[in-house]
Amino acid sequence: MKNTDMLESSIKNRLLAGGAWAFAGKILASLSGLAVNALLAHLISPEEMGAYFLTLSLVSVSSIVAQMGLTKTVVRLVAESMGTGQPARAKQSILWSFRFTVIGAVIMAGIIALGGGQWIGRHVFHSELIIQVMGLAALWAMLLTIQNFLAEVFRGFHDIRLATLFGNLSTSSLSMFMLIGLWFVQRHGELKQVITLIIIAGMGSVVISAIFLVKRLSILPNSPAAITAKDILTISWPLWITGLTLFILTQADLWILGIFRSQDEVAVYGAAARLVALVTMPLFIMNAVVPPFISEMYFQGKKKELEKILRSTATIAGLPALMALGLFIFWGTDILKLVFGDYYRNGGTMLAILSIGQLANVWAGSCGLTLMLTGYQATMMIITVISGIITVTGALLLVHQFGGVGVASAATIGMSLQNLMMLRSARKKTGIWTHVQIGLLPRLMRNKW
Repeated sequence: MKNTDMLESSIKNRLLAGGAWAFAGKILASLSGLAVNALLAHLISPEEMGAYFLTLSLVSVSSIVAQMGLTKTVVRLVAESMGTGQPARAKQSILWSFRFTVIGAVIMAGIIALGGGQWIGRHVFHSELIIQVMGLAALWAMLLTIQNFLAEVFRGFHDIRLATLFGNLSTSSLSMFMLIGLWFVQRHGELKQVITLIIIAGMGSVVISAIFLVKRLSILPNSPAAITAKDILTISWPLWITGLTLFILTQADLWILGIFRSQDEVAVYGAAARLVALVTMPLFIMNAVVPPFISEMYFQGKKKELEKILRSTATIAGLPALMALGLFIFWGTDILKLVFGDYYRNGGTMLAILSIGQLANVWAGSCGLTLMLTGYQATMMIITVISGIITVTGALLLVHQFGGVGVASAATIGMSLQNLMMLRSARKKTGIWTHVQIGLLPRLMRNKW
């Protein structure tokens, strides 16, 4: 009994320590990211802002393709290996995964730079502004791919501090300060200028995180036979399809607007979508902490304890999400105007609709991560593909008549269905519920996990 209490205390302490770093980091990253978008709204025109959101979306999806599911794979393998006393396996997993990640990053950057990005800009989004920045976009995508991988390696080691710092916080903070400098110097910028500054910030983050990781790996033992490339790819390919489809699910709305509506409308929708990220911020904070626990505890057979952790974290995340939803429903128009300027106040209805979909995401908890990190990545892949088809079909049917409001409605319906399917599948496959449990609130208020 005493050993069990000590184990629970250790897990709780790690969760609280990681949660504190994730919370502080996510708050700072969200605020700096919001500041970046607000600065951009005042530095560049709405047309350039729409082009920026579409370029960022293209860069992000290119990064997901280049990662080949290896970011989630490396978290699972590092946490699993270290938790079962196999540090050489953890090191070899990182080295194999990094090789594949670099190869994927170079290939995708080449595709963007050598004509693929320009073709999309010309024939899909019909934007000369996007065409002009495709060279920068190629470099941006490569940096983002490597940055995300390095951050997730630290997460696998339970080092939430460095994972948070190098995941997004450092880049968004550096970008914010450089854009503030641009504002004071010339009060106006161009799309190429702002993307260049963001790339410089990303370079700094990648270099520093690589130095930290090399030091971490130098103390681990070597064993080339610990895990093979085939083992890595067997795990990663379903996660790759899932990650890509998940991203498409979250970006299809913006892309469909970019294809069928003006870039000014894309700018308004993109501003609302960036702001609604505040609803999911509590869940993102929890999801920054729990992945290594999921892999480690599930494969140690501690399902009951794991469910307790996941439902507790979902409940903690659910309350602030409900508060944010209320703010966006009743004062969304004023908030958009305050943050981005008067032009963006028309996105209030879209903001409210998107907030409802994100609330469903928070309520379901870490069900998707649970499936991906416990060996059921194929199930997650199927669910995500089905949800993606529903979302894209709905958006295509609604965009012509209802514009951004119709696309936001399709995105919310697709996300809600996806979370219901993930929640049910996680219970069926692993025996673990992950959703909010209101009955836990009294215990959590008393600090009883």
